[in-house]
Amino acid sequence: MGFGGYIGNNSRQIDAAECERTTREKHPDLLQDDEYLVFAFQGRAGKGRDTYMLTSKRLLLKDKKGITGKRTAFKSVPYSSVRAFSVETAGRVDGDQELKVYARGVGRVDIDFENDVPVHLIYKFLSQVVIQGKGSGKDTAGAGAFIHDSDVSVGEDTGVLDLVGSNFSQIDNAEVERKLKSRPDILLNDETVEMAFQCGRDSFILTSKRLLKIDVQGVSGKKVEYLSILWPCIKAFSVETAGNVIDRDSELTLFLNLPDKDNRAEGFPRNSRTRCKIDFRDGNADLFAVQRFFSDKVLGVDSVEHSLYADGMTGHHDSGSDSFLAWLGDDNRLIDASEADAKFHSDPPILQNCETVEMAFRGRRDMMLFTGKRVIFVDVQGFLGMGKKVEYISVPWTTVTAFSARTAGSWIDNDSEMCLWLDFDDVFNPIRGSQDDPPPPPIPRRSWLEIDFQKDKVDMFMIHRYLSERCMRVSAHNLKSDSIPVSSELLRPTPPGTGEDLVNWLGNNAVSIDDKEADSKFHEAGILQEDEHVAFAFKTGRDSLYLTNKRLFVVDTQGVTGKRKEYMSVPWDSIRVWSVESAGNFDLDMEMRCWFKGFWDNKVKQDLRSGRADIIAIQQYIAHFVIGNANGIAALKYAQSVSSMPAGSMDKFLSYVTNDAIVKDPQAISEKLHTSPRILQEDETLESAYKCGRDLFLFSTKRIIEIDVKGITGKSVEYKSYPLRYNKAFKIETEGHLLNGPGVKVYTEDENIDQNFAKGSSDIWPVHQILSKKLLDEEHVEIDDDIRF
Repeated sequence: MGFGGYIGNNSRQIDAAECERTTREKHPDLLQDDEYLVFAFQGRAGKGRDTYMLTSKRLLLKDKKGITGKRTAFKSVPYSSVRAFSVETAGRVDGDQELKVYARGVGRVDIDFENDVPVHLIYKFLSQVVIQGKGSGKDTAGAGAFIHDSDVSVGEDTGVLDLVGSNFSQIDNAEVERKLKSRPDILLNDETVEMAFQCGRDSFILTSKRLLKIDVQGVSGKKVEYLSILWPCIKAFSVETAGNVIDRDSELTLFLNLPDKDNRAEGFPRNSRTRCKIDFRDGNADLFAVQRFFSDKVLGVDSVEHSLYADGMTGHHDSGSDSFLAWLGDDNRLIDASEADAKFHSDPPILQNCETVEMAFRGRRDMMLFTGKRVIFVDVQGFLGMGKKVEYISVPWTTVTAFSARTAGSWIDNDSEMCLWLDFDDVFNPIRGSQDDPPPPPIPRRSWLEIDFQKDKVDMFMIHRYLSERCMRVSAHNLKSDSIPVSSELLRPTPPGTGEDLVNWLGNNAVSIDDKEADSKFHEAGILQEDEHVAFAFKTGRDSLYLTNKRLFVVDTQGVTGKRKEYMSVPWDSIRVWSVESAGNFDLDMEMRCWFKGFWDNKVKQDLRSGRADIIAIQQYIAHFVIGNANGIAALKYAQSVSSMPAGSMDKFLSYVTNDAIVKDPQAISEKLHTSPRILQEDETLESAYKCGRDLFLFSTKRIIEIDVKGITGKSVEYKSYPLRYNKAFKIETEGHLLNGPGVKVYTEDENIDQNFAKGSSDIWPVHQILSKKLLDEEHVEIDDDIRF
């Protein structure tokens, strides 16, 4: 493309085999032995310093930094982290082509290409390694399978564009599939089109392996974006029926856990890709057939005959709200589950045949249903609910990462509530009232749900028991089977006085809590499951924290009187990062922090009284449930060699003032951390260790550990753990000139890890080898994130 391509930083395709050869010569430890390049591109129209490589295992970005380019960053995005990808063809005015990759932890990666780059072959390759290869790079076609065919152009003279008003209407599946397997050949060989819609020139296609959005842009329609979204990205969905006169369109909304660049602009969502909305022309699409299709894809195929499991709450008479304030506040009350089950199996047919309503609630006009597979919110719209427009929102239990039940307080706030933390980023940035006002705080929308109940109509301890049964894993990280009903014993009303006795016991101002006594009290109240037991119990002020063999359990006392209490449960499978901190000379309290999977207020912090808690034992207990079943296989071929500090006081001084890491002997530190303090598990060893001032930065066979020595005396020490199974991508940087030593960045879905190392004293490649082995070769299937075909 010449000068325009250079200025626009459009990448030019280069020979992959030659690029692999030179890469192995210059950086022999970068590529793995069994890894090969399929595509390679060079920035600035082939004249730039940056290189983009698609290997058999990852997207690898080489970025030279500084004037001389000595410092080089290598960012690795494993295909297992990719949740969606798209290619955009060249238009008549905009001649650039583009690849967008949406990866967990990293967000969105954009690469611009010159207009002669075969983007359709790149798209087909990504389909194989991300979808067919399940992100592992296995069963991938060799480079020869992706030779550029100059006779095929995606954006021009293609049969698929002949298929494609402003609202979507259903089109013929077989015809769409035939076009997408010819020109261009986008679908995989064993992939079938199961449902397809068109809206003007655009198409929304549901296949056996993905969601495919085809966006035709520009006046000429030559510029086309093909976006593939993996099915596990769908965390919730809703269908909305048509209204009466003004709004006669029905609507489908998908709530996606799709990584993207954060947007802080007011009036916009933080993640623009979370909500995917599709309007249907009234009568041109079977809305409930669409709803059934997504139920099968997201919840599991409806293959069982309808069975009546609504016995638990059968016969519960709906006596109405009995309160004007409850009616005005739209507080929910319990109603007959069997009646709701019969209704929503027929008119409208929202439920699967194998699905059963186990609990049902009604507010002023809306309803909420608990089934074995999901919670359904029925939102009746229009004035006083008299309109035809109704939205049915489905949230699978697998999307719930934490939950809480909040009892009613005294005086003004007499409502009780249920809170659900969900696994998608639906946070919205509101617009400030005026220019003089400070930016308003973000709102969670559906990332965090709060549902009000009428306190005298709903037993909150029963709600908590039910949520425990449906949201807690029972074995091998699996939820309770939806074919097994929640026991009717658990749905019986809590005995009178139970809640009051528990509140009185929790209100005692004792500093410490006996774990056996706490276990007994919570079992009496029916809060813990039968096979669940309290291992640690702590109390600070009016609040208390409990560690059981299934969850992190927090009791938060609220209000002036302390009558209002929130019982929050975070299953161990939701924990992503945790830390414990010992007491210092001035700060006499110890501290525990846990970050769990979620996008709103997803950190639990608890102060622990010094001398009353063993933080090392707590750390070991959490590690047992979070990384206990992770394999402890070493990633390094040989033990890390420890080089002595370079001679000269200046080198020692510079290493200290820049606070860079100096390599230490991992075997010696490993022996120490197996005994005093006992941080590591029995089958866990250190592979690489670095000293950063007084701190330590460690790579074990199961996690990354940061040991942060705080304060003047160094008595307060924080031990922070990042499980390797939840790390998504990584970047290493070689050392540069002056004081620039090597560095590493590990991308997670919460807090990224950044660490710089001492120049001349640290070899970055063992770190790269560890992360490559753990993230590229070992299968770390995200819980409830396996790909369903």
